[in-house]
Amino acid sequence: MSFVVEIEPVQSEAKNPSVGIDLGIKTFAVMSNGEKVESPSYKKPCRKVRKLQRKLARQPKDSRRRNVTRIRIAKLHNQIADTRKDFLHKLSTKIVNENQVIILEDLNVSGMVRNRKLSRAISQQGWREFRTLCEAKSEKFGREF
Repeated sequence: MSFVVEIEPVQSEAKNPSVGIDLGIKTFAVMSNGEKVESPSYKKPCRKVRKLQRKLARQPKDSRRRNVTRIRIAKLHNQIADTRKDFLHKLSTKIVNENQVIILEDLNVSGMVRNRKLSRAISQQGWREFRTLCEAKSEKFGREF
């Protein structure tokens, strides 16, 4: 069974007329009003993932213990993804609720990921997902993106 429902965009007054957002690695976002947003640290779970993957590589194939390790790695990856998703949803909702016009910098992420030293940090930020969430929520709340 499926339902199709048309929803009117929610109209609410924005506190600020516009905001520009600069994305970065150390601070996730720097707003044009001077506000800085730190991204959550993925250092500890990523370290655990690397340690468990080394352990997994040494274990014999088709063993019970290897399967347990594989499941632990999957759970850690899910934990990292959930942390990132929660952070991005909360931040995008806050930005869209407070500002009428949202201006986000356009980044060449695929080119930036080619840098071997920064590729992991860039990939963990989730800039593309943030942009997608902001676009969708600004359309929902009748804001200009």
